[in-house]
Amino acid sequence: MGKIDTTNQILIQALDCASKGVMIQDVNRKVVFFNHACEEITKWPKKKIVGKDCGDIFQCHTSTGMCLTEKFCPGMEIFQGRLSHASRELLIKRGDDSEVWVETSTSAIRDSRGKVTHIVTIIEDISERKRFSDEVLRSKTLSTLGVFTAELAHEIKNPLNAMHIQMALMEREIREIPKIGEKSKKELLNTVSVVQKELIRLSGFVEECLHFSKTGELNESYVDICEILNEIVSLLMPQAQLNGIQVELEVHSALPKIKVDRDKIKQAILNIMINGVEAMPDGGTLRVGAKRSGNQILVSCQDTGPGIPDEIKDKIFDLFYTTKDGGTGIGLSFAQNVVQAHGGTIRLEQSSRGSTFVIAIPT
Repeated sequence: MGKIDTTNQILIQALDCASKGVMIQDVNRKVVFFNHACEEITKWPKKKIVGKDCGDIFQCHTSTGMCLTEKFCPGMEIFQGRLSHASRELLIKRGDDSEVWVETSTSAIRDSRGKVTHIVTIIEDISERKRFSDEVLRSKTLSTLGVFTAELAHEIKNPLNAMHIQMALMEREIREIPKIGEKSKKELLNTVSVVQKELIRLSGFVEECLHFSKTGELNESYVDICEILNEIVSLLMPQAQLNGIQVELEVHSALPKIKVDRDKIKQAILNIMINGVEAMPDGGTLRVGAKRSGNQILVSCQDTGPGIPDEIKDKIFDLFYTTKDGGTGIGLSFAQNVVQAHGGTIRLEQSSRGSTFVIAIPT
């Protein structure tokens, strides 16, 4: 008997020390076990959770805003025999009144007769992963929008120019017609003038679209490149670790601040680093560095992936060129556009392993 008690104590201690949240509930959804990791994730102390209905405490809801009442609770579906296992991404209320995205994985605990007596839920904080996904989506969406705008503007600009020329010729012809009355001539010229004004307005709009597609008006300020890199590394770290990738950041001390559009430069560097992470699906190392070289700051990003074949190195910055399944071929082109708008350059350097991109930004 004593041996069993000791084993149970060790098991409870092990569950309490687990790195992921472990919560056990009875058939009434009342919490009977809540480990230390759960307390860290949810900001709810164990004494306020044990014995309570988890739904009343966490007020779980999905990304669409749907609350998980008993009818939709995965735990109740397991108790009722509709599921044996369930996983969900949920937004829960924390003890400090904030909210956090968690991934829950719930399974049944059965007795010797196979009856479900409890459920155990593994809880993991995925807020960083969600933030990474949102940043990637935002980055790719802005890149796609810029490219689409440029292509659309180019398609519209040529016919607009042709129409503008034709309207100018028509105006001249109307003025030179000898057998038309002054009143009729004035009416025709007024019509032409209205069309010309609209063409000028549309041409101006197209020029604004083209300007936007080339990264738009730069909102420049003096920024610390080290601070930007630290933000990007923090953003990438959760996803990189999930893929078995180690991220190393090396920044030389006393780097001068540079005058750039902070958000656009951050987005360009993020695109390069995302490429590096995606190049290593089986794990590896992403080395990111920044140093001064003359009147430039050099930001480098080196991965240990398979590298880029020589035959396509000249194409990687081409718009829509990609070798990835589901890739858009926009990320590198967008990054190059942003860097060049700042008077800098971006290049692929020779590397003994993987790929190394270097961004040069003038100081």
